[in-house]
Amino acid sequence: MKVLLLVALVSSGSSGCSQFLRTTYEPSSPEIEELAVATAMTPKAQQLFYKQDPKIEPKERFHTLCHKPGKHREKTIILGCFTSNGYKGSIVIQSVTEPRLDGTMEVVAAHEMLHAAYQDLSKAERARLAPKLRQAAQRVKDVHLSSVLDAYEAGDSEVYLNELHSHLGTELANLGDPDLEKYYQLYFLDRQQVLSFSQRSRSVLAQLEAQAEKLKPEIDALERSLKEQKSFITQTDNELEGQQQRLQRMKADLGSLKLRAEASLRRGDSSLVREFEYEKDRFNREVRQYNRQTQNLQERVAQINQQVQTYKQKVDAYNKLAETNRSILKSLKVDEPELDLSEISP
Repeated sequence: MKVLLLVALVSSGSSGCSQFLRTTYEPSSPEIEELAVATAMTPKAQQLFYKQDPKIEPKERFHTLCHKPGKHREKTIILGCFTSNGYKGSIVIQSVTEPRLDGTMEVVAAHEMLHAAYQDLSKAERARLAPKLRQAAQRVKDVHLSSVLDAYEAGDSEVYLNELHSHLGTELANLGDPDLEKYYQLYFLDRQQVLSFSQRSRSVLAQLEAQAEKLKPEIDALERSLKEQKSFITQTDNELEGQQQRLQRMKADLGSLKLRAEASLRRGDSSLVREFEYEKDRFNREVRQYNRQTQNLQERVAQINQQVQTYKQKVDAYNKLAETNRSILKSLKVDEPELDLSEISP
Protein backbone atom coordinates (compact mmCIF):
# COMPACT_ATOMS: atom_id res chain seq x y z
CA MET A 1 0.00 0.00 0.00
CA LYS A 2 1.31 3.38 -0.90
CA VAL A 3 1.11 6.01 1.80
CA LEU A 4 1.04 9.68 0.85
CA LEU A 5 3.52 11.85 2.73
CA LEU A 6 1.78 15.20 3.11
CA VAL A 7 2.20 18.47 4.90
CA ALA A 8 -0.80 20.18 6.39
CA LEU A 9 -1.96 23.71 5.84
CA VAL A 10 -4.42 25.26 8.26
CA SER A 11 -5.26 28.93 7.93
CA SER A 12 -7.89 31.21 9.37
CA GLY A 13 -8.70 34.88 9.29
CA SER A 14 -7.87 37.20 6.43
CA SER A 15 -5.71 36.29 3.46
CA GLY A 16 -3.59 38.37 1.20
CA CYS A 17 -0.60 40.56 1.88
CA SER A 18 0.25 40.98 5.57
CA GLN A 19 1.97 44.09 6.84
CA PHE A 20 5.41 43.28 8.26
CA LEU A 21 6.53 45.14 11.33
CA ARG A 22 10.08 46.42 11.29
CA THR A 23 11.20 43.57 13.52
CA THR A 24 14.06 41.14 13.24
CA TYR A 25 12.98 37.62 14.06
CA GLU A 26 15.38 35.14 15.64
CA PRO A 27 15.32 31.37 15.18
CA SER A 28 13.46 29.58 17.96
CA SER A 29 16.27 27.01 18.31
CA PRO A 30 19.66 26.12 16.81
CA GLU A 31 17.98 23.20 15.02
CA ILE A 32 15.52 25.58 13.33
CA GLU A 33 18.39 27.81 12.22
CA GLU A 34 20.20 24.78 10.81
CA LEU A 35 17.12 23.94 8.71
CA ALA A 36 16.95 27.47 7.32
CA VAL A 37 20.65 27.53 6.45
CA ALA A 38 20.70 24.00 5.03
CA THR A 39 17.85 24.79 2.62
CA ALA A 40 19.58 27.98 1.42
CA MET A 41 16.72 30.26 2.47
CA THR A 42 17.26 33.89 1.54
CA PRO A 43 17.36 36.44 4.38
CA LYS A 44 13.78 37.37 3.46
CA ALA A 45 12.71 33.71 3.66
CA GLN A 46 14.59 33.16 6.93
CA GLN A 47 12.80 36.09 8.52
CA LEU A 48 9.49 34.82 7.21
CA PHE A 49 10.28 31.35 8.55
CA TYR A 50 11.41 32.56 11.98
CA LYS A 51 8.37 34.85 12.24
CA GLN A 52 6.12 31.75 12.38
CA ASP A 53 7.89 30.61 15.59
CA PRO A 54 8.73 27.21 14.02
CA LYS A 55 9.11 24.27 16.37
CA ILE A 56 10.27 20.67 16.00
CA GLU A 57 8.11 18.26 17.97
CA PRO A 58 8.24 14.48 18.55
CA LYS A 59 5.59 12.60 16.60
CA GLU A 60 3.05 12.16 19.43
CA ARG A 61 3.12 15.85 20.34
CA PHE A 62 3.27 16.82 16.66
CA HIS A 63 0.16 14.82 15.76
CA THR A 64 -1.70 16.31 18.71
CA LEU A 65 -0.93 19.78 17.35
CA CYS A 66 -1.34 19.11 13.64
CA HIS A 67 -3.65 16.18 13.00
CA LYS A 68 -6.97 17.21 11.48
CA PRO A 69 -10.11 15.39 12.66
CA GLY A 70 -11.47 13.19 9.91
CA LYS A 71 -8.10 12.57 8.26
CA HIS A 72 -7.34 8.85 8.01
CA ARG A 73 -3.83 8.34 9.32
CA GLU A 74 -3.41 5.07 7.45
CA LYS A 75 -3.68 6.91 4.13
CA THR A 76 -1.88 10.15 4.92
CA ILE A 77 1.16 10.93 7.01
CA ILE A 78 1.45 14.55 8.09
CA LEU A 79 5.03 15.80 8.49
CA GLY A 80 4.50 19.52 9.04
CA CYS A 81 1.76 22.09 9.45
CA PHE A 82 1.36 25.85 9.11
CA THR A 83 -1.44 27.75 10.80
CA SER A 84 -2.13 31.45 10.53
CA ASN A 85 -4.64 34.03 11.66
CA GLY A 86 -3.73 36.33 8.78
CA TYR A 87 -0.66 37.88 10.34
CA LYS A 88 0.74 35.75 13.13
CA GLY A 89 1.51 32.22 12.05
CA SER A 90 2.87 29.00 13.49
CA ILE A 91 4.92 26.21 11.93
CA VAL A 92 5.29 22.79 13.52
CA ILE A 93 7.65 20.19 12.07
CA GLN A 94 7.64 16.55 13.05
CA SER A 95 10.97 15.30 14.37
CA VAL A 96 12.24 12.64 11.95
CA THR A 97 14.89 10.40 13.50
CA GLU A 98 14.77 7.54 10.99
CA PRO A 99 18.15 7.77 9.15
CA ARG A 100 16.62 6.34 5.97
CA LEU A 101 14.44 9.47 5.79
CA ASP A 102 17.38 11.86 5.98
CA GLY A 103 16.51 15.21 4.39
CA THR A 104 12.81 15.05 5.23
CA MET A 105 12.81 17.77 7.89
CA GLU A 106 14.68 20.15 5.59
CA VAL A 107 12.08 19.71 2.84
CA VAL A 108 9.23 20.16 5.33
CA ALA A 109 10.78 23.34 6.71
CA ALA A 110 11.11 24.85 3.23
CA HIS A 111 7.61 23.67 2.31
CA GLU A 112 6.00 25.27 5.36
CA MET A 113 7.97 28.49 4.86
CA LEU A 114 6.47 28.70 1.36
CA HIS A 115 2.99 28.34 2.87
CA ALA A 116 3.76 31.39 5.01
CA ALA A 117 5.04 33.15 1.89
CA TYR A 118 1.84 32.34 -0.01
CA GLN A 119 -0.18 33.69 2.91
CA ASP A 120 1.59 37.06 2.46
CA LEU A 121 0.99 37.31 -1.29
CA SER A 122 -1.51 39.81 -2.58
CA LYS A 123 -4.55 38.59 -4.48
CA ALA A 124 -3.05 40.06 -7.65
CA GLU A 125 0.21 38.15 -7.17
CA ARG A 126 -1.65 34.90 -6.44
CA ALA A 127 -3.69 35.42 -9.61
CA ARG A 128 -0.50 36.00 -11.60
CA LEU A 129 1.12 32.84 -10.22
CA ALA A 130 -1.94 30.58 -10.51
CA PRO A 131 -1.68 29.71 -14.25
CA LYS A 132 2.09 29.34 -13.97
CA LEU A 133 1.73 26.91 -11.07
CA ARG A 134 -0.96 24.92 -12.87
CA GLN A 135 1.19 24.74 -15.99
CA ALA A 136 4.25 23.63 -14.01
CA ALA A 137 2.16 20.92 -12.32
CA GLN A 138 1.70 19.33 -15.73
CA ARG A 139 5.44 18.62 -15.76
CA VAL A 140 5.32 16.42 -12.65
CA LYS A 141 6.37 12.86 -13.52
CA ASP A 142 7.05 11.52 -10.03
CA VAL A 143 4.24 9.09 -9.11
CA HIS A 144 4.31 9.98 -5.42
CA LEU A 145 4.15 13.73 -5.99
CA SER A 146 1.41 13.26 -8.60
CA SER A 147 -0.66 11.30 -6.08
CA VAL A 148 -0.26 14.04 -3.47
CA LEU A 149 -1.21 16.81 -5.91
CA ASP A 150 -4.16 14.82 -7.25
CA ALA A 151 -5.50 14.48 -3.72
CA TYR A 152 -5.37 18.25 -3.27
CA GLU A 153 -6.73 19.04 -6.74
CA ALA A 154 -9.92 17.17 -5.88
CA GLY A 155 -10.60 19.69 -3.12
CA ASP A 156 -10.66 23.47 -2.73
CA SER A 157 -8.95 25.25 -5.63
CA GLU A 158 -7.27 27.89 -3.43
CA VAL A 159 -5.85 25.19 -1.16
CA TYR A 160 -4.67 23.33 -4.25
CA LEU A 161 -2.81 26.41 -5.55
CA ASN A 162 -1.32 26.97 -2.10
CA GLU A 163 -0.06 23.38 -2.08
CA LEU A 164 1.27 23.67 -5.63
CA HIS A 165 3.19 26.76 -4.52
CA SER A 166 4.93 24.75 -1.76
CA HIS A 167 5.28 21.33 -3.41
CA LEU A 168 6.55 22.54 -6.77
CA GLY A 169 8.98 24.96 -5.18
CA THR A 170 10.59 22.21 -3.11
CA GLU A 171 10.14 19.07 -5.23
CA LEU A 172 9.94 19.87 -8.96
CA ALA A 173 13.38 20.30 -10.52
CA ASN A 174 12.31 21.72 -13.88
CA LEU A 175 9.53 24.26 -13.50
CA GLY A 176 9.53 24.97 -17.23
CA ASP A 177 9.08 28.71 -16.61
CA PRO A 178 12.04 31.10 -16.09
CA ASP A 179 9.72 33.65 -14.49
CA LEU A 180 8.51 31.08 -11.95
CA GLU A 181 12.09 30.01 -11.27
CA LYS A 182 13.01 33.67 -10.74
CA TYR A 183 10.07 34.03 -8.35
CA TYR A 184 11.39 31.24 -6.11
CA GLN A 185 14.74 33.06 -5.95
CA LEU A 186 12.98 35.39 -3.53
CA TYR A 187 13.04 32.52 -1.05
CA PHE A 188 16.01 30.32 -1.99
CA LEU A 189 19.58 31.31 -2.77
CA ASP A 190 19.91 27.93 -4.46
CA ARG A 191 16.71 25.95 -4.93
CA GLN A 192 18.78 22.91 -5.91
CA GLN A 193 19.69 22.57 -2.23
CA VAL A 194 16.05 21.93 -1.35
CA LEU A 195 15.57 19.63 -4.34
CA SER A 196 18.55 17.52 -3.28
CA PHE A 197 17.01 17.08 0.18
CA SER A 198 13.70 16.14 -1.45
CA GLN A 199 15.34 13.49 -3.61
CA ARG A 200 17.33 12.15 -0.67
CA SER A 201 14.33 11.95 1.64
CA ARG A 202 12.31 10.02 -0.94
CA SER A 203 15.10 7.81 -2.30
CA VAL A 204 14.76 4.82 0.04
CA LEU A 205 10.95 4.68 -0.11
CA ALA A 206 11.03 5.26 -3.87
CA GLN A 207 13.47 2.37 -4.33
CA LEU A 208 11.31 0.10 -2.18
CA GLU A 209 8.18 1.07 -4.14
CA ALA A 210 9.96 0.59 -7.49
CA GLN A 211 11.17 -2.87 -6.50
CA ALA A 212 7.71 -3.80 -5.22
CA GLU A 213 6.05 -2.51 -8.41
CA LYS A 214 8.46 -4.62 -10.48
CA LEU A 215 7.81 -7.75 -8.41
CA LYS A 216 4.02 -7.43 -8.26
CA PRO A 217 3.28 -8.20 -11.96
CA GLU A 218 5.85 -11.02 -11.89
CA ILE A 219 4.11 -12.55 -8.88
CA ASP A 220 0.68 -12.11 -10.48
CA ALA A 221 1.86 -13.77 -13.72
CA LEU A 222 3.38 -16.71 -11.83
CA GLU A 223 0.21 -17.10 -9.77
CA ARG A 224 -1.95 -17.21 -12.90
CA SER A 225 0.41 -19.72 -14.52
CA LEU A 226 0.46 -21.95 -11.45
CA LYS A 227 -3.33 -21.95 -11.25
CA GLU A 228 -3.59 -22.93 -14.91
CA GLN A 229 -0.97 -25.67 -14.54
CA LYS A 230 -2.58 -26.96 -11.36
CA SER A 231 -5.82 -27.33 -13.30
CA PHE A 232 -3.97 -29.16 -16.10
CA ILE A 233 -2.24 -31.52 -13.65
CA THR A 234 -5.47 -32.31 -11.85
CA GLN A 235 -7.17 -33.12 -15.15
CA THR A 236 -4.23 -35.20 -16.42
CA ASP A 237 -3.93 -37.04 -13.12
CA ASN A 238 -7.64 -37.93 -13.25
CA GLU A 239 -7.22 -39.19 -16.82
CA LEU A 240 -4.21 -41.32 -15.85
CA GLU A 241 -6.12 -42.75 -12.92
CA GLY A 242 -8.88 -43.75 -15.32
CA GLN A 243 -6.32 -45.32 -17.67
CA GLN A 244 -4.73 -47.20 -14.79
CA GLN A 245 -8.06 -48.70 -13.81
CA ARG A 246 -8.70 -49.68 -17.44
CA LEU A 247 -5.24 -51.28 -17.67
CA GLN A 248 -5.95 -53.26 -14.52
CA ARG A 249 -9.14 -54.60 -16.13
CA MET A 250 -7.25 -55.36 -19.36
CA LYS A 251 -4.59 -57.20 -17.37
CA ALA A 252 -7.22 -59.32 -15.61
CA ASP A 253 -8.96 -60.04 -18.93
CA LEU A 254 -5.61 -60.91 -20.51
CA GLY A 255 -4.85 -63.39 -17.71
CA SER A 256 -8.21 -65.06 -18.21
CA LEU A 257 -7.67 -65.16 -22.00
CA LYS A 258 -4.25 -66.75 -21.48
CA LEU A 259 -5.72 -69.57 -19.43
CA ARG A 260 -8.40 -70.24 -22.07
CA ALA A 261 -5.83 -70.09 -24.88
CA GLU A 262 -3.59 -72.62 -23.14
CA ALA A 263 -6.55 -74.95 -22.56
CA SER A 264 -7.66 -74.56 -26.18
CA LEU A 265 -4.11 -75.19 -27.45
CA ARG A 266 -3.96 -78.46 -25.52
CA ARG A 267 -7.05 -79.50 -27.48
CA GLY A 268 -5.28 -78.60 -30.71
CA ASP A 269 -7.03 -75.28 -31.35
CA SER A 270 -4.58 -72.33 -31.68
CA SER A 271 -7.11 -69.59 -32.56
CA LEU A 272 -7.22 -68.23 -29.02
CA VAL A 273 -3.41 -68.12 -28.91
CA ARG A 274 -3.39 -65.61 -31.80
CA GLU A 275 -6.09 -63.55 -30.06
CA PHE A 276 -4.06 -63.63 -26.83
CA GLU A 277 -0.90 -62.42 -28.60
CA TYR A 278 -2.83 -59.59 -30.23
CA GLU A 279 -4.41 -58.48 -26.93
CA LYS A 280 -1.07 -58.81 -25.15
CA ASP A 281 0.60 -56.50 -27.71
CA ARG A 282 -2.25 -54.01 -27.40
CA PHE A 283 -1.97 -54.10 -23.59
CA ASN A 284 1.80 -53.56 -23.71
CA ARG A 285 1.40 -50.60 -26.11
CA GLU A 286 -1.10 -48.96 -23.80
CA VAL A 287 1.12 -49.63 -20.78
CA ARG A 288 4.05 -47.94 -22.57
CA GLN A 289 1.82 -44.99 -23.48
CA TYR A 290 0.61 -44.76 -19.89
CA ASN A 291 4.19 -44.84 -18.60
CA ARG A 292 5.21 -42.07 -21.04
CA GLN A 293 2.29 -39.91 -19.93
CA THR A 294 3.12 -40.59 -16.28
CA GLN A 295 6.75 -39.62 -16.90
CA ASN A 296 5.69 -36.44 -18.70
CA LEU A 297 3.39 -35.58 -15.82
CA GLN A 298 6.17 -36.14 -13.30
CA GLU A 299 8.48 -33.87 -15.27
CA ARG A 300 5.73 -31.27 -15.49
CA VAL A 301 5.18 -31.49 -11.74
CA ALA A 302 8.93 -31.05 -11.15
CA GLN A 303 8.89 -27.91 -13.31
CA ILE A 304 5.87 -26.58 -11.46
CA ASN A 305 7.53 -27.26 -8.11
CA GLN A 306 10.47 -25.16 -9.29
CA GLN A 307 8.06 -22.41 -10.29
CA VAL A 308 6.41 -22.67 -6.89
CA GLN A 309 9.80 -22.12 -5.25
CA THR A 310 10.40 -19.10 -7.49
CA TYR A 311 6.92 -17.81 -6.65
CA LYS A 312 7.55 -18.21 -2.91
CA GLN A 313 10.91 -16.44 -3.20
CA LYS A 314 9.32 -13.50 -5.02
CA VAL A 315 6.46 -13.32 -2.52
CA ASP A 316 8.95 -13.38 0.37
CA ALA A 317 10.96 -10.61 -1.29
CA TYR A 318 7.80 -8.55 -1.84
CA ASN A 319 6.72 -9.05 1.78
CA LYS A 320 10.16 -8.01 3.02
CA LEU A 321 9.98 -4.84 0.94
CA ALA A 322 6.52 -4.12 2.35
CA GLU A 323 7.74 -4.77 5.90
CA THR A 324 10.73 -2.46 5.41
CA ASN A 325 8.39 0.19 4.03
CA ARG A 326 6.07 -0.21 7.01
CA SER A 327 8.93 -0.04 9.51
CA ILE A 328 10.15 3.24 7.99
CA LEU A 329 6.69 4.79 7.91
CA LYS A 330 5.93 3.58 11.44
CA SER A 331 8.55 6.02 12.70
CA LEU A 332 6.31 8.84 11.42
CA LYS A 333 2.90 7.54 12.49
CA VAL A 334 1.23 7.43 15.86
CA ASP A 335 -0.53 4.25 16.87
CA GLU A 336 -4.29 4.35 16.36
CA PRO A 337 -6.36 3.54 19.47
CA GLU A 338 -8.20 0.25 19.26
CA LEU A 339 -11.95 0.47 18.78
CA ASP A 340 -13.96 -0.88 21.72
CA LEU A 341 -16.79 -2.72 19.99
CA SER A 342 -18.47 -3.52 23.29
CA GLU A 343 -19.67 0.07 23.53
CA ILE A 344 -21.31 0.08 20.10
CA SER A 345 -24.98 -0.84 20.05
CA PRO A 346 -26.23 -2.92 17.11
